[in-house]
Amino acid sequence: MKKSMVKNSRKMKQKSSTMKELALYLSHHQIEFPLRIIMVIVAGYLLRLPYFKNFIFIANQRSDGRYEKSIWDITFLLFYVCVFTALRAAVMDYLLVPLAKSVHVEKKKWSRFAEQSWMALYYSVFFIFGFHIIYHSPWWFDSSYFWRDYPVTDYSTEFKYYYLLQFAFWLQQIFVLQIEAPRKDYRELVLHHINTLLLISLSYGCNFTRVGNAVFLCMDLPDIFLALAKALNYSFPGIACNTVFGISLVSWLYTRIYIYGGIILSTLTEPELYVPEFKLDPVSGNWFPHFVKYIIAGLMIGLYILILFWTVMFFKVLYKILFTDDVKDIRSDDEEETEEVSIEKIEGDHSQKKAKLQ
Repeated sequence: MKKSMVKNSRKMKQKSSTMKELALYLSHHQIEFPLRIIMVIVAGYLLRLPYFKNFIFIANQRSDGRYEKSIWDITFLLFYVCVFTALRAAVMDYLLVPLAKSVHVEKKKWSRFAEQSWMALYYSVFFIFGFHIIYHSPWWFDSSYFWRDYPVTDYSTEFKYYYLLQFAFWLQQIFVLQIEAPRKDYRELVLHHINTLLLISLSYGCNFTRVGNAVFLCMDLPDIFLALAKALNYSFPGIACNTVFGISLVSWLYTRIYIYGGIILSTLTEPELYVPEFKLDPVSGNWFPHFVKYIIAGLMIGLYILILFWTVMFFKVLYKILFTDDVKDIRSDDEEETEEVSIEKIEGDHSQKKAKLQ
């Protein structure tokens, strides 16, 4: 019995060591490794090999030009996880780290500046993309259309690209969490990312993508300004940083607390008013027996609790900005600092690479 337990313990340690080595290898080859996969797939597409185009382009187009879900959506997601991984590393290494040097960011904060600048770029692009979609849709400030016409099983070209690319980005963020050194709120970030991925996968798989579009926008807008404020904190601390931080707080309260709270309320109260029938019928795209409403609402509320946790951090930082002289020191996120309040603790900052294995 003891020998069996010792063997199992050794196997677990070996698996743990292998995973750490793999994470370390991927951390040091964030461009080369996914780029090889991308090149193979692109080469297959250019050679017109069967199915390779389904990795690069969305699939399952109907005769009227609209798209439905497809098993090939999985390959599309995997391909763009590789694209986002390589693109993130390349933009950070070859554009944003040189930018950090040119604006005299401290050397030990180059990677953090690059990470937050990359996030600001990503959220800006996809907020504009998502805003364009929702502005021209019937669910623009009308939550009843989240539930009317359910199930909506077809999408415009831009909507399907938007949703699956967002999905791929958040899958890639789980990878980022694993290869970067954990921050103080690592557990909260893991919970946030898992919760987000559950909501995205359920909304896409069960045909609640209209709600998903609105939730994405609520999350993306304040993240633009928050990431920009963090980047400015490393490069131009002071008035510019504090101003952007103030804008991020206002947008956070409006979109994540007020509007997202309204979306949760809609999820709890409006399906009974507008959903034609609560039933489970996968053939017709109906994945909405009544209890599913509470699963979706539960995940949304879980995310809302995390948002409230970070909202408290927002106001702690705001207090320090308004009533403390040395704002720069207060907002530092150096590991050796003992200060409890910093801007980087709001939704974390996991841009510090993991140390080498001993």
